[in-house]
Amino acid sequence: MIYDVILSRKDDQYIARAKQWPEIIAVDNSREAAIEQLKSQLLDYLTNEVEVVQIEIPISTQTGNPWLDKFGWFRDDSTFDDLQAEIAAYRQEIEQEMESLAD
Repeated sequence: MIYDVILSRKDDQYIARAKQWPEIIAVDNSREAAIEQLKSQLLDYLTNEVEVVQIEIPISTQTGNPWLDKFGWFRDDSTFDDLQAEIAAYRQEIEQEMESLAD
């Protein structure tokens, strides 16, 4: 896995923090040593102290978000590809009209 590291310098010391895990902090006089310490601490933290899981959140049919409420409506619509072709043709027609007006 790749993690973003926030690296700062204060009082001649480097402070490394894992962006996704702000509680993991390493401080050292050397930039490279601070990063290596952080890698070690992060590995230990992720393998021994916490468990990372993925969960699915079921969204009701009415979310209040008009984009989510319509998501998937055309999944099984056999005419959807025809609609997309008509939209593309109409856009081309408008673009040609705009080009002719610009000339």
